[in-house]
Amino acid sequence: MLSVSALHAHVHAQIQSGSKYKGQAEAQQNTTNMVYLKLKRPTPAGTPSYLISPTDEGIAGAEIGIEDANITGKFLGYSLTLAHINALDSAATDAITHAPVVLIDSPDAQYQEAVRSVVSINPSALVVNVASGKDTFRRMHCELNVLHTYPSYQMKTDALGQWLRTKRLSSVLTLRGAHESDEAYLDAFLRTAKKFKLNIVEKKTWQASFDLRRSAFSEIPLFTRTKKPYDAIFAADTQSQYAYSLPFNTHLIVPIMGSAGLKPLGWHFTHEQWGARQLQNRFKDKFSRTMNEVDFAAYAAIIAISTALQRSDSSDFKNNDSQMHESVTGTRLFNALVEGQLSIAAYKGRQLTFRKGTRQLRQPMALAHEEALVTHAPLSGFLHQLDELDTLGDATTTCKDAL
Repeated sequence: MLSVSALHAHVHAQIQSGSKYKGQAEAQQNTTNMVYLKLKRPTPAGTPSYLISPTDEGIAGAEIGIEDANITGKFLGYSLTLAHINALDSAATDAITHAPVVLIDSPDAQYQEAVRSVVSINPSALVVNVASGKDTFRRMHCELNVLHTYPSYQMKTDALGQWLRTKRLSSVLTLRGAHESDEAYLDAFLRTAKKFKLNIVEKKTWQASFDLRRSAFSEIPLFTRTKKPYDAIFAADTQSQYAYSLPFNTHLIVPIMGSAGLKPLGWHFTHEQWGARQLQNRFKDKFSRTMNEVDFAAYAAIIAISTALQRSDSSDFKNNDSQMHESVTGTRLFNALVEGQLSIAAYKGRQLTFRKGTRQLRQPMALAHEEALVTHAPLSGFLHQLDELDTLGDATTTCKDAL
């Protein structure tokens, strides 16, 4: 069986060459409308300008995904469209009403409200979280068609836990910022520490309000001083307030990980294996920047939908009533991906599937620093009875709403 990337290339070549498939490719397409809901993320004071996320983050990845999906879809008889919205207003209501799939890119604080708003407009919509890592979100909305292509904090911290055990570094100082997402990231690492029997030397919270760019050399060593020694530092700083100043500036010079130093990511721009270089190059040519993990999560969401459309009975998508067509499609795509355990190919060297319990996309984590990819987790020696990818994150087999 051809991989998704190979099928894209094959179909593209056939269409360009004017082969016998050209007539098929130009046949009537069944269109599935999708919406990308991107809610504004206020930039906290003190965040360096070079660490602020691109304005088209996520949307760019979705657009590349649409291009790839429609190359295949042109041959197989379907197409995807993508509308961008940034507020839940009357225009958004109309778009969501006619879209079986909605990608949500929102701050953690607005995520639950966004999901509920989308479902109140279109109860059968398939909602895909492409930007929020909070683990409690994976234990909510069991009655709804919700998927997560963005990795959870627990998946990220478990990748770090495996690296720490492999390097025999067991004593860790943990730091976190004051934001609620920092707390969620730290909570995930504390669960990882328990899972991998790591020793937490001390837990500290960053609350400084001064300009770190001027005072980091004196403030960071004081902040990272402890009574007991440590082998590594985990920093939870989702708002880029202090972690960027940690490497080579701490009281004990040790590996920094989490939001700086060694980062666990769903995607890194230096990843080039398994055909990823081709995707990286196309992305950079189109958007004049590198692809990040939110871009990839959006890309993976589109490819997942495309895969489900490829595998579904074509008669399911030939209903003359468009509203009925969309309503059926959202639920059917969810069932195909979760209950049917359809796998998607997305340049990670493995067939990726969604966990039934948490609706989280199983995927390797890149462990990388600013200049290079270090490795991919899961690491060798960390085994699971069903799937080694389930050594990363919550592998609960049934969905149960969090309290």
